[in-house]
Amino acid sequence: MVKLNPEIIICDIDATITDVNRAGGNTNDSFRDDVFAAIAGMIAIKRGTSRAIARGMLEDYANNLVIWWDYNDFIADFDLEPVGFWRQLREIHQRALLPCEDAVNMVKYLYNAGRRMYIVSNNPITGCLLKLERAGLGTLEGSPYFERIFGTNITRGMKKQLPMWKRIVASFDVPASKMIMVGDNPEEDFKYPGMAGIHNSIIVRRDAVEAVLKTVEGYIQVNSLNEVRNLISEKE
Repeated sequence: MVKLNPEIIICDIDATITDVNRAGGNTNDSFRDDVFAAIAGMIAIKRGTSRAIARGMLEDYANNLVIWWDYNDFIADFDLEPVGFWRQLREIHQRALLPCEDAVNMVKYLYNAGRRMYIVSNNPITGCLLKLERAGLGTLEGSPYFERIFGTNITRGMKKQLPMWKRIVASFDVPASKMIMVGDNPEEDFKYPGMAGIHNSIIVRRDAVEAVLKTVEGYIQVNSLNEVRNLISEKE
């Protein structure tokens, strides 16, 4: 297979760079519930109310008042104490998530190969950073590996929405044809980016038997992101 030479590499996070610790009984839904329960607990203490009422306040805020929120919005608008807030969220990320080692290897390879990398995610920016921190690829202050993180509070959309991808493409002075998407979801990481002009995608399916194959849908499927070094060359 001919090696790809993209100018921009866009990476997903969930089930690509980190995944829920299923052996510990975690799911995507339980992870979100744990995070929101912890925040609601902090709000309950601050407001002197019950956890149930605080949870309702939090859900109303996130679903109706500040739809494209980030975690620091909760700290600011509910007057929460930042150090304890971030400590609790880090503890949940540490317990409930695991790094995908093949993705960590890929990111470090591409970085050392001189490739420009970005994150596009259905998480807000600090949510992305907490997950990158869990993978050893950043901290709450940022990541040396990714030039920019497009979280939901920046894109004002989700990855199954074409307008969001159009805004991503519009953020670069590079043609979409020279971008590549790396993720795990053929719909979110191939179909919708492709509709915005990003026609090259690498999709990881870790349960697949074949290491690398060109599927009829048009994306490259791998069973490990360690295969990316065989697909993307070092920058010339």
